[in-house]
Amino acid sequence: MHGTRLWPGFGSAASARPARPGRHVRTTRIACPDCGTVQRVPVLQRRGKLECCRCGNTLERATGRSLDAALAMSLATLIVLFPANLMTLMSLTILGMDRSSVLGSGVIGMWQEGYLLLAIGVGLQGIVLPFFRFGMLATVLASIRFDFQGPWTGRVFRWADVLDLWAMPDVFLIGGAIGYSRVAAFLPVTIGPGGWALVAAAMFSMLTRASLDKRSIWRMILAPEAPEGRAVLGCTTCDLVVPVRLEGQNCPRCAARLRRRRPASVMAALPLVVAGYLLFPVANYFPMSVQYRPGGRENLHTIASGVEQLFGAGLWPLGILIFCTSIAIPLLKLVGLSWMMWSVHHGSDRRLVLKTRLYRAIEELGRWSNIDVFTVAIFLPLIQVGGFVSVQAGTGAPAFLGVVVLTMIASRIFDPRLMWDSARGHA
Repeated sequence: MHGTRLWPGFGSAASARPARPGRHVRTTRIACPDCGTVQRVPVLQRRGKLECCRCGNTLERATGRSLDAALAMSLATLIVLFPANLMTLMSLTILGMDRSSVLGSGVIGMWQEGYLLLAIGVGLQGIVLPFFRFGMLATVLASIRFDFQGPWTGRVFRWADVLDLWAMPDVFLIGGAIGYSRVAAFLPVTIGPGGWALVAAAMFSMLTRASLDKRSIWRMILAPEAPEGRAVLGCTTCDLVVPVRLEGQNCPRCAARLRRRRPASVMAALPLVVAGYLLFPVANYFPMSVQYRPGGRENLHTIASGVEQLFGAGLWPLGILIFCTSIAIPLLKLVGLSWMMWSVHHGSDRRLVLKTRLYRAIEELGRWSNIDVFTVAIFLPLIQVGGFVSVQAGTGAPAFLGVVVLTMIASRIFDPRLMWDSARGHA
């Protein structure tokens, strides 16, 4: 029922650099991860872009991509992560008391306050996983660059790619900038060497993503040639085209289990989306943080009040950013995933390209919703001045992190190719 369609021509060949007359064009076969179409495309060299001939998804982009640049940036990110985590992030002096924090101080504070899942989530995404992500990525790129690949190369790159959306030094930086602006508005805050190292790590991580094209890397990893004929399927992880008889075995390139489609995709994603809908109003109604002042006064800071405060302070760009990442994008993910699952269930063939592009946007933008949680983690350890003011995480913070994590997992589980399959099945 969910077979793989074979498209014998090139993907958007006009977007690739044309070959000179009489020059042989090397080609390869690839299965589009968004619509499942197997197509033969030219192998790009230094410039150009290949798009799926069916859904318009970018299959490969050579312009602005470089193996050497990606290797250098991933190594730089890995190195700078050490001082970013070990050295002083921010410090302040008030009423004769000195306060300072490191990157993990907010995680420790959340743990001590009893928000264990919140602390684990922030600690993994902001501190632990970036080391694994960039360590594995640098190892794979170095093995390709210096020609010491082994059977492990594809497997390690697969895990590095999985961690791409979960390792968030760049998101942590934006959260840190907003946290700094909130504290600096009424307290004298100084950015420490760890803070500047975090800025460097975030910039290097973004340059790594900008210079890396994962499908060109997959093509460089040792693997058998794509088979001829129509009885083929595409690996759901690395898009390698293999004979259909290998279904159920491990992919010869990335070692993932070969499936025509991700098993039980809709049934697994549905409860996650429903849980996201239930947590969304909780995350927006209850405070993200609670500020205690002398006399037992409490200031509750919800997502909406935080946006309002940024607008009131004249920080319109940051206010708009928080509104988009903390309210608009989570809601877009929930509604968008619901629309896609409805499309699969009813076999709708309307706006398939639009829904496929929406899915890609949801996957790319989902990680940025963590900005508000990271903001709390940044300013929480600093504003702990006994008898004057103190801040704790609010009950809305773990609910909000739950919305972000659940929708990110749901988007990874959901298989967009099912929309195209079901549309053909009901045609």
